[in-house]
Amino acid sequence: MPEGLVGTFTVTISTEQLKRGLRPSKRSPRNTEYLVECLGAVGQDGVMQALALLSRLDTSVITDTFPFPQIFVCVHFIIVCSATKIYEFNGSSLTLKYTAVVAAGVWTIADFYDYIYLSNGNIAVIRDAGSKAYSLTTALPSATAICNFNGQVIIGAPDTDGLVANLKMPVGTLGVTLTQLGTLTLNS
Repeated sequence: MPEGLVGTFTVTISTEQLKRGLRPSKRSPRNTEYLVECLGAVGQDGVMQALALLSRLDTSVITDTFPFPQIFVCVHFIIVCSATKIYEFNGSSLTLKYTAVVAAGVWTIADFYDYIYLSNGNIAVIRDAGSKAYSLTTALPSATAICNFNGQVIIGAPDTDGLVANLKMPVGTLGVTLTQLGTLTLNS
């Protein structure tokens, strides 16, 4: 197109190309009816759909420095955390749901639809599916990492102080034995 002119063009993607999806490898030969690149769309329910426009959340109520605020997009809602506070995003603003007594590390989360398990390494907080209330729990361990792997909860560093660089592991008497296994002669 000549310089300075603005134009539009139309590309038709055949049904066969949509069925086959993206090419499995860059080494796939040309003209194989695969799509090469996908921008601005995701495969959902077996069809390509455009991504919804994202809007910026107003997190001005959170004044903590990096790495806060933390934003967790769960199945049924969005949770936003500061160092000590847990908020839910209701579509237009943040609603305070829980305040921790002490700040520890960053928050980590396991999403089970309406039931949520959060920890900052020092405390464990749950969101009850029935009452939708957040509360401190001692029935679950605190953790510095939480993962929901196919419904199985996997946690890292359970019941530590949340400061990964300062993990405190109780140890009894530690004995050390030093031995010399060889000699070293330096020639000058």
